[in-house]
Amino acid sequence: MSVLSLENVKTGYGKKQVLFDISFNIEEGQCVLFVGSNGSGKSTLFKAIYRDLDLWGKNGRLFYNEEDLTKFKAHHLIEKGIMYIPQKDELFEDLTVRENLELSVLHLKNRNLTRSKIENILIAIPTLKLKLEQRVNSLSGGERKILSLAMVLLNKPKLLLYDEPLAGLSDENVKILLKYLDELKEMGITLLLIEHRIKELFPLADRIIGLQLGHKNKHNLGTLKDIKEIML
Repeated sequence: MSVLSLENVKTGYGKKQVLFDISFNIEEGQCVLFVGSNGSGKSTLFKAIYRDLDLWGKNGRLFYNEEDLTKFKAHHLIEKGIMYIPQKDELFEDLTVRENLELSVLHLKNRNLTRSKIENILIAIPTLKLKLEQRVNSLSGGERKILSLAMVLLNKPKLLLYDEPLAGLSDENVKILLKYLDELKEMGITLLLIEHRIKELFPLADRIIGLQLGHKNKHNLGTLKDIKEIML
């Protein structure tokens, strides 16, 4: 069953068109890796899916579980379980790890439920437990990535868009992030990932979609050789 479908998606910035008639279907529970050179439109595609960018033209459509999302805004998608971690994290720099976690579930308006959710996420991601009272602006790049992921997981995503989860991480933190991504896949969460460190994520991916200058690549990607053909 297709959980996410794109039909003739076009968009861009100002007068510059970046995406040209992008269409594909994503099956529930799949891990899909989006690859392509810089400027190929990968991050723009995620922004369009998450409704941070309006679609151009009358024919473009986005469907989630067969519901038309084209006129929805980002906060509506969160309610449906669609969440997005952009390449540049959007953390509250001068607040502690605990305060960032609390703010991510502020909409619950229930202290006991909030406390319970945070306790559970600290069990799932124990590396954060020692950092709870530390301010975000003192965290390493890997710790920030892990905190961003924890904040999303508190809201129980069904479909997660994750832009470059491994960028700038040490080898040790890469292993940690890959472990969590593998666990999310095991939980049945649909994962859409953008990443330049292809070899690390290749074993996790069920499917690979390539973009070239805003167009979906015509190749049926599935091997490292295929990937090299589109990285031009």
